[in-house]
Amino acid sequence: MSIFDNMMMNNVKNEKQSNMKKNSSKSFKEEYSEELANNVSRYGIQSYSKSGVAFEKLSETQAEISYSGLLAKSGAQEVHGVYGFGSNQNWEGVSTIQLKKEGEGTFKAVFPIEQGKNINVAFKDSVENWDNNSGMNYTFVN
Repeated sequence: MSIFDNMMMNNVKNEKQSNMKKNSSKSFKEEYSEELANNVSRYGIQSYSKSGVAFEKLSETQAEISYSGLLAKSGAQEVHGVYGFGSNQNWEGVSTIQLKKEGEGTFKAVFPIEQGKNINVAFKDSVENWDNNSGMNYTFVN
C-alpha cells in the first residue's frame, strides 16, 4: 500500500467518524417512541403516518381509527380492525370491528376504548391478508 492510499483511507475513516458523532447527537425519533408516549394530549391524533394508520381519541369512551395502509393500497374492498387493550404482548378484551369505506383507499371506524389502557390494533381484509405493522401491531396511548 502506498503512502497516498494510506492517506486516503485515513481521510475516509476520519470522515465516517465525524459523521457518526454528528448523527449520535441528534435525538432518536420513532413513530411509537417514548416522546409519543409522554407528549400525548388528552384528546388528539396519534399516527403511524408512513403506514397510513391514525388514531383519534374522541372521548373517554370512544376513539376513531382511520386506515389507508397496505391492505387499502392493495385494493381491499373490506377492512376489519382487530383490537385489544393493555400490553401489546398480552391483549385483553379482543374484538373485531368492520371499518367503513370512506372514499378511495380510506377506511374508518369508531370503537369503544377502555380508560387508562393502551389500544393495540391490527388489520385484515376479507381474505385474511393482515397488516400488523410487521408483527409489531399498531399501539396507541390512552
